Amino acid sequence: MSGLEPWFFNFTHFFWTGQTKQLLADVPRPRTEYAIWWTMKCAEVSSFIGGVIVHPIYRFYRLRQLTPETTTNNSRKIIRNLCRRIQGRFLLAGIAAGPLLSLAYSHSQNWTEQDLRNKCYEIRCNTSSLTLDRYCTMFFLIGWYWKRFQGGVNGINIAIAYWGFYETILKKYTNPLLVDKIKPEERYESVEAAKEDRDTLTRFWRDVALHGKHENDLRKVVPSSSV
Repeated sequence: MSGLEPWFFNFTHFFWTGQTKQLLADVPRPRTEYAIWWTMKCAEVSSFIGGVIVHPIYRFYRLRQLTPETTTNNSRKIIRNLCRRIQGRFLLAGIAAGPLLSLAYSHSQNWTEQDLRNKCYEIRCNTSSLTLDRYCTMFFLIGWYWKRFQGGVNGINIAIAYWGFYETILKKYTNPLLVDKIKPEERYESVEAAKEDRDTLTRFWRDVALHGKHENDLRKVVPSSSV
């Protein structure tokens, strides 16, 4: 197994019945998971820069450069395709930079593996940011099917626009159709709290297996009634 199953289950919620607060706090591959998060954020930022800022500015500039002597029937189409290729390269650059930036940032903060686990758990519990990442992933796949990375940029930007609209307007007046199974009040405070709970439960069942009952077991033994 890759060790990313708890992250995948939480991110996709494909396996609803398998979601538990223990699984939510299980972070076996913190460095890989943190690199994935950085990659997603870099893809979102680079898509916004490439598709919303650079594309229209460069397209406007190239259209202004056209003259009657250099203009053909395909000039506008050529410029449009060129700008789409540029925004696709921005996305590729963001995806490539994500893992490197995650490594550089974690080293600059002198984070231990346990610090990274807590950071990844914090990311998993950030519902708003997680919603944005889910939207972007879904719309990226739709855009990829349409025009590969060029369409993926458009898909991510549509997802960012919808997420912004939802957070500022829709969220106040509507209820979400899809929600996380583990509510905020049900979650552990930290990865350490989850580990302590697991250790306590492990000791309990170990004592039950060895001695028949735990030394602090308060369960009452009900005597069997005689016939």
